[in-house]
Amino acid sequence: MPQRTVYQREGDPFIYLFVMGEWYCYDPNEKPLGGGAMGTVYLGYRVRNGEKVAVKRVKDNYANNKMIRERARQEASLAFRHPHIVEMIGCCMIAPDSGPIWILSKYVQGQDIDKYVKQLPDDNNKINKLCTAVCQVLSALEYVHSKGIVHRDIKPSNIMVEENHNTRLMDLGIARMNGGNRFSMAGFIGTPQYSAPEQIARDAQSSVPINAATDIYALGVTFYELLTGYNPFDSESEMETLTRQMRDPLPKHDRVPKRLMMVLWKATEKDQSKRYQTAEEFKQAIQTAIAQPPSLWERIKNCFRINK
Repeated sequence: MPQRTVYQREGDPFIYLFVMGEWYCYDPNEKPLGGGAMGTVYLGYRVRNGEKVAVKRVKDNYANNKMIRERARQEASLAFRHPHIVEMIGCCMIAPDSGPIWILSKYVQGQDIDKYVKQLPDDNNKINKLCTAVCQVLSALEYVHSKGIVHRDIKPSNIMVEENHNTRLMDLGIARMNGGNRFSMAGFIGTPQYSAPEQIARDAQSSVPINAATDIYALGVTFYELLTGYNPFDSESEMETLTRQMRDPLPKHDRVPKRLMMVLWKATEKDQSKRYQTAEEFKQAIQTAIAQPPSLWERIKNCFRINK
């Protein structure tokens, strides 16, 4: 087989990709595993042994964009090995500056966390299972943040629950490396329904950094949505969604236990400095909220806050 990066044989539906010294393949005619704003994900295989992999084909209308190509290389280079992160394999390009882009990762069999939650019985055990899943995501974020990376797109479709109920964080394609990211000045990057105020308002004059607390905000909104079944910032207009993110706190909800609601309020403070500053701090707050009954003084404080 010719040593090129992309190869397709006549009469063979598979496209072959040379990544990190090995050949992989996938059939673009098969039903995709999923997709998002940046691309479509297909089931692929390692040619050497048939091992399943995930192949993301970046959408063609983005592929020739210099910024997108750099993001693809960045995503593929994040060779993290963690039980709660989907492991990357690498990326494939026909040419460095133009043409299609493929990003390969290890194959994980499961479902998006919002679909997983909808299948759970609506009882106290559901809250405990959801807290466990979110704490696993926080473990992943603690690891990512320790490497100087901010995810910047935490949302239900980027969290997968495997069949054995292990939870994994996915899609680091727009992650920002601490110390600067050339793409952050190009305009808003992220998903409006989950993005922190500093992420929305980011411009060259901004004094509020995009950091770990930015991801904590997004996971707080995600957690609330999974508990309640709706996103309070969602709107028919993207501008209205962004305005709500900048202005409105999470509304209280009967499906969220009071002590856990207090945790979510702190995680989603509009003022970044008032949030949990680390994933570990957020995780410990969740565990405390569901593990211990509130004291009399805590009940009094909760009563004043809930009844505001």
